[in-house]
Amino acid sequence: MEEFKRNFKITISILVLQLISTLSANSLLAEDNRLSPKESKILKETFKYAEDFEARKLRIDKKAYLRHSNFESIFKFGFSGRKLVNWIQTRIKSYSSGATGDFIAYFQNGEVILGKQFFSLNKLDRFLTILHEARHADGKEFTHVNCPDDFLFLNPRDIRISPANKKACDFRTDGSYGITASVLFEMGAYGYLSSQETAYRYNSEISRILPEE
Repeated sequence: MEEFKRNFKITISILVLQLISTLSANSLLAEDNRLSPKESKILKETFKYAEDFEARKLRIDKKAYLRHSNFESIFKFGFSGRKLVNWIQTRIKSYSSGATGDFIAYFQNGEVILGKQFFSLNKLDRFLTILHEARHADGKEFTHVNCPDDFLFLNPRDIRISPANKKACDFRTDGSYGITASVLFEMGAYGYLSSQETAYRYNSEISRILPEE
């Protein structure tokens, strides 16, 4: 009888975990019905990829890590892909695809509109794009400012798009570009990216943060 009760409890626990997992997967994109089935699949694959990130053994010197890491001060939790995905979910209500002009995506009234080029990006760039847009849900203080006319840096996700004289820069270190830089640093520190790719990507995001006037 005792063994039956134990097995029953284990079975119930497994079923509950499976139910939670199913609900999480189904609610990942609560309103993605404006996307085609192919687009929706790509978006779900993006989140699944990001959920695997976790703080494991540091691959860089701890002093260097403590000097540059600001992830926890921004997000208020330790580096975790699952928590990052949840952070995004609480900010973005729906997704759709459509014309985005000189941008890969943009945020508007709780919705993220994804341009066609978004779906040809790799998983990391797709995730960084969504993370970037999710920051805009936190208020007007996270609105971009114009990059200078003589801004020489290219858009690393599409070199045909020039940020110069467009609302594609920030003054805040915890704005859209600051948080993607923070995540990239953690990914490099924990070995998800090579040191070379981390530095290139991190510097590219940081280049969009202008000194305050």
